[in-house]
Amino acid sequence: MSIGTKTRVVLTALAVLTVWPLAHVVICARWDASPWKMAGWGMYATPRPRTIGMEVYGQAADGGFQQLTAPSPALRAEAGAFLERWRWLGGLAHPDAFAREVLTAQPAWTRLRIELYQSHLDPGTGMVGLRRDDRHYAHAPGGAAVRVATAP
Repeated sequence: MSIGTKTRVVLTALAVLTVWPLAHVVICARWDASPWKMAGWGMYATPRPRTIGMEVYGQAADGGFQQLTAPSPALRAEAGAFLERWRWLGGLAHPDAFAREVLTAQPAWTRLRIELYQSHLDPGTGMVGLRRDDRHYAHAPGGAAVRVATAP
């Protein structure tokens, strides 16, 4: 390998190492991804991964929302898998597969609300708080789950 090629390789590696932390900050800020993942250096400035939780509510065509209180083992496993993805990827993870499973298991429900909870460090107060993020789904023809943008 010539000295020119080696120089280009070193300069390219240095450029990537310089740009990646900035890109990682944008990814973490925009999609709430964990600073502890994707080879970012933000882990040194944030608390370890947060406490997370989820509640699921369904609505039948003729009634109000009711909470899913006794999920099947398959639904519980799907929920756990989604929550683990959400812990690290934040807004880049979507509960679409879990929503399909819930609507399949609860055929009377026409609408679904998934409430996601996570602890976060409030930069204004320096205190840890709880943030809620709702995802809404509706039954589509053929039994598919379709994400809707606003609350029912």
